[in-house]
Formats: sequence, structure tokens, C-alpha cells
Amino acid sequence: MRLEELTEGLGYEIRGELSPEQDFTLLTHKSGECIPGALFFAIRGRSDDGAAYVNDAVRLGAAAYVAEAPLNCSVPGIVVPDVRLAMSVMAANFYLNAHKQLCIVTVTGTNGKTTTCKMIAEILRKRGENVAVFGTLGAFINDRRIDSGLTTPDPIELHRLFQIAYLSGVKYVVMEVSAHAIFLKKMAGIRAKVAVFTNLSRDHLDYFGDMESYSRTKQGYFTPGYAEFAVVNSDDETGRAIINAAKIPTASYGIDNPADTFCIDYECVRKIQCVVNCFDDIFELKTHFCGKFNLYNALAAVTAARVLGVDTESIRRAFFEMPEVDGRFNVLEGGKRVVIDYAHTPDGLENLLNAARSFKSDLGRVIVVFGCGGDRDRGKRAQMGKIAACSADFSVLTCDNPRTEDPAQIIADIEQGFSSDRSKYIVIADRGSAITYALLIAKREDVVVIAGKGAETYMDVGGEKKPYSDRAEVLETFRRYNL
Repeated sequence: MRLEELTEGLGYEIRGELSPEQDFTLLTHKSGECIPGALFFAIRGRSDDGAAYVNDAVRLGAAAYVAEAPLNCSVPGIVVPDVRLAMSVMAANFYLNAHKQLCIVTVTGTNGKTTTCKMIAEILRKRGENVAVFGTLGAFINDRRIDSGLTTPDPIELHRLFQIAYLSGVKYVVMEVSAHAIFLKKMAGIRAKVAVFTNLSRDHLDYFGDMESYSRTKQGYFTPGYAEFAVVNSDDETGRAIINAAKIPTASYGIDNPADTFCIDYECVRKIQCVVNCFDDIFELKTHFCGKFNLYNALAAVTAARVLGVDTESIRRAFFEMPEVDGRFNVLEGGKRVVIDYAHTPDGLENLLNAARSFKSDLGRVIVVFGCGGDRDRGKRAQMGKIAACSADFSVLTCDNPRTEDPAQIIADIEQGFSSDRSKYIVIADRGSAITYALLIAKREDVVVIAGKGAETYMDVGGEKKPYSDRAEVLETFRRYNL
């Protein structure tokens, strides 16, 4: 794409000789991806600066760079006030602003994003719409899965996916939006038809520093520049702040506080069944999902669907037939009952353990296998240990993506939540061995909960992602021990 087309709507200065007719073949912020004719974005991170790699990019063929100050290299530069914002604008132009041809529904919040996106997508599909879903589990466009690697892909990849979706005949894109994506301006220029807020609890404080900053980032997304309409949880403190400060039309959902969508006579122990009142339209809702947290996700999806004009019958049928979401409260039945879930925050783990308790018999135990990720919010580890000590009968502490940290130190941090009661837990660092141990000590009346990784197919150790799956470990233990 020519420079003048690529920079439409962008303020910039040219340093060096760069013709408006210059044709760029690739956009990237990774120097190792450069090819002849590439445009390299020198992004400054928290621990690294892309400017240090500009000459590597040039050696591989980069024709120019984008940065916030002139760089010392042999190719011309495009100097902008904000390189991340420029990358979002230029990526949209490079992929012909395909996002403007799509109806985009976004979901943000600490927990529930993946499930809520799946619910909304299934409702739209039940009405006969072509839908793409972008999120933690990857990008799904028709029957094709594309591994994006991040909850919200970086702008270049995100706009490439928008173009693929548009060219594939997709009308709706339902996507997760992380707090990092908002803060790093990945969503700049993308205006959602409906933006959903699920909840806010402790997570990512290694990045945002404190809950106030984390909350403020989420709240900042619900503005006219990012969304036409908001769907917000009125039972959540940050949700109420969003509603009270709303500068766009907003619909609320909840159980305990007044809301536009609410439910009565609900039962959510082994399945969800309730009477829903959505904008004074009253109907019965039944689904195979369980847990109060999923009831909130369902109310969010119902409200978003009605804002999009979906009829009640399509919503009811979609929920009744809706399949489970990979890695979200997946129940495996062998000789032992197992629940696999992605819960990796204090609030998520507590909700999971409370919901799982209904899957054991009266005399049974809840046995949980979990760890905490390395290079992430260290403060939540003891909190999760305390929750496990209170909400589970026995815990097996293990690894969960230690990354560059020592797994033993991560587990020691979790142990702080158990005080001195060693009878409530055991440490088995190898996750596969931890799962095997839990299944072998579990009795038929117990339930084994495996938390933290969900549908992930890798273990990040030392920065290297090695093949690994909780589900595969469970099934192999079932086979090996004839459970």
C-alpha cells in the first residue's frame, strides 16, 4: 500500500527521503519479521524498546520506520506523537478498514469474557447470522480457527482478521477486549455496536499497579469513540460507576440491584433455569451451563442480543442447545468426576469452587489442583491460597505457566494463604503428577477441580511454550489407572 493511503487520517512528519508513492508490502513491530518493503514500528515496551532493533529491521529489508523520534539508521522515518496509535490507524488503512463493514460486539471485564462472547455468538448463529469470534481461545471465522496468541490481538493482526472475516462473508464479530488492549490503544478507531462489561476483580496488578488504575482503564472504554451502546453489570461496583458516568446509551443487567435485565426464581447449581425479564419481556431461560457466575454471563448475553434486535425465541432456543465452552467448567466423567476451568484470579477461583461443590455427593470432598502464573501479579497468590483453604477440602499446589520465575517460589507465595495448616494441602510441582495424585486420592463421591489453564495447550516454562493439556492429563490418568 502506498504511503499516502497508509497514513490517511494520521498526523506525522517525514525524516529523510520518502516518496508518497512508496509502496509498503508488510507492517510489523517485530524486526525479525521484516521483508523487503516492510514498514517497521518501533514500539516502546516496559522492558524493551523497538528503536534498538531498527537496524536489524533495515538489514532484513524494512523500507522505513515509524517512531516517536528520529532514529539513527539508513532508511527514512515517519515520526508520530504516539507510535501505538499510529500503528492502529495504519493497520486499519492497510487492511482497507474492513472493520467498518462489520457489526462488532465487544466484551470486557476480569472474568466471563470468553463465555459471554460464546453465548452472544451462539445466539446470533441461531438467528442464521455469520459470526466470527476473537478471544482467548483464538480467532474463529466460520469453520476456521486462527491462533492469535493474545486475548485481543495486536492491531496489525487484529485488522488482518477483520479483513479475513469480511471477505469470508461474516456480518458480526464478537470479541474479547482486555484491559491491556484498551491501555495500549489496540482498539483505537474501532467502534463497537455494543460493548459489554462483565465484572472487575483483582487481576493484572503487576501491570496496572492498583485496582483504581485497573478500574479506570476499563471505565475509559465506555465512551462514544469506542462504542455506540453499553451493556453493563449493575451488581458490580465498577459497572455502577460506568452506568453513572455513561456518555453513551446504556442497558444494565443484574440479580441483586435494579436493572433493565434481571431474573427471578433462578436455579444454577447443576444447570441454569430462571425467569428472565429483559426490557419488560418476560420468558423462561434454560441452559446446560451452571453456576451463578454463568447466570450473570447469560444475562449479559441476553441483553446484548436484544439490543442487537434478536427475538426472544431465538435467544431461548440458542441457550437450550448451547454447547460448552472449551476450558470453562468442562466436566469429565470417568470413575472420578473432574471439572476443568480457566479460573486464574481470586474471584474466579472462589466462584469455581463454590459451583463445583454441587457436583460432589453429600459426604464428598472438593479437591482442587491449581497454581499461579509467573511474572504476573504476585499479590494475588496468597489470596488464592486462602480461598482454596476456605472453599476446598484439599488442595494440590502445582505449576501454572511459571515463565521466568522459580516455580518453587510461586508455590511458596500461594502457601502463605494456608497459614500453618499443612493438612489442607500438598505441593507437587509437576502439574501432570499433581493431577494424577488428585485423581488417585479422590473417592467416587468427590469432585476434582483443575483450575488455571482451561483449554490452554502449553506450559510456559522459561519463556518456552511446551506442549501440555489438563484435559489430556486427565484422560491419560483415566486410561493408565483404569478409572
